[in-house]
Formats: sequence, C-alpha cells, structure tokens
Amino acid sequence: MDEVRRPGRPRDAATDQAILEAARDVLLRDGYAGLSMEKVAAAAGVGKPTLYRRWSAKAALVGDVVWHSFHAAVPAIHPPGPQAAGDATQRLTAWFRAYATSAGDPRHAAMILALTAAAAESPHDAESLYRHHTRPQYEAVVGCLRAGVASGEFRADADLEAVADALIGSVLYQLLTRTGDAAARRAERLLDVLLAGLRPVTCDPPGHAPRD
Repeated sequence: MDEVRRPGRPRDAATDQAILEAARDVLLRDGYAGLSMEKVAAAAGVGKPTLYRRWSAKAALVGDVVWHSFHAAVPAIHPPGPQAAGDATQRLTAWFRAYATSAGDPRHAAMILALTAAAAESPHDAESLYRHHTRPQYEAVVGCLRAGVASGEFRADADLEAVADALIGSVLYQLLTRTGDAAARRAERLLDVLLAGLRPVTCDPPGHAPRD
C-alpha cells in the first residue's frame, strides 16, 4: 500500500523490489506469524531504518507483497463501454477465472491468507488493507457489472454489490477452508449461476407457441 512519503532522498525502485521479493520469500517460508521486519531486512540486505522508511508496520509490507505478487497474475478488470453488449460477461468471466486459478496456486494462497491474518491482527490495519487492496478490486467488479446493466446485458434490479461479494468471497472461503484445489471448477459453476440470474428475463410475445 502507498505509504506517506517522508522528506528526503527519492526512494530507490530497485531497493523497493528487493525488499518485496525478500518479504515474499520469508512469508512463503515462515508464514505470517514467522515474518518479522528484522528477517526481511536481513534477507533483502538492507538496514531496518531503510525498511521502516518504506513500510511502517508488518501489515503494510505484507499488503504490498500480496498486491504485487497476486495482481501480477490476475489482470485488472476494466468496465466495458456502455454500448458493448456482451462485453461485461466476457470481461467478468476472464477476470474471475484468472482470480480463482491464481488463488488456487499454493504460493498465492499463502499470501492471501497472510493478508487475512494481518487484517485480523489489528482493526486499524484491517481498515487500511481494505482501503488499499480489497476495495479497489471490489469496486472494479461492481463497475463492470454496472456497465453490463447500462448495456442491457444484466437486469437493472440486480443487487450488484451482493454479486461482487459472492464472487470475491467465494474464493476466499475456499482458501480458508483449504479447498483451493477445487477453486477453478467451483468458480466456473458459481459464475454460471450468478450470470444466469443477472440476465434479463425474456418473455415470448403474445400468441407465440413454445417449441416442443
């Protein structure tokens, strides 16, 4: 997450990357409980003051590790244009498949669970992590759904926030219950159910006889 920039020399991007990679390695090896700022500084070959100038707390560092690692594997979801009928479904499907598949990767699963642990450890950190990491993804999903409503692809009376909750929350549930190996298959089924419920109900015109 973005830290408040202190006065002084500009940050070195190479140092930032080295710290993030070191923190990722420590996190995957020792878990969230075993990660410390001292371990990360030593693994990155930097002093603790250098680390603390960039991230004031462990939760903030873990948040950025997850953001860079997980989102590098999952393309951002961008709302389609209002006239692009059918495009919202395609974009949503592509994003959700990548999201579920990436979450099924043991490395990404470990980092997402670490982010959950960081949020559970402190209410203050939980709010900051949500604001910088979870909320942008959630708002992007809702934005794509709204574009689908605007184009007539989805029902105007659909509870889009509930759909976004179901999509994002279902994958997190699989991680917490250790069923991440089935994430991709279950994601496909859930997405089919939700998209079917989002589509407008079409009625046959009067006098139209249904096909046998």
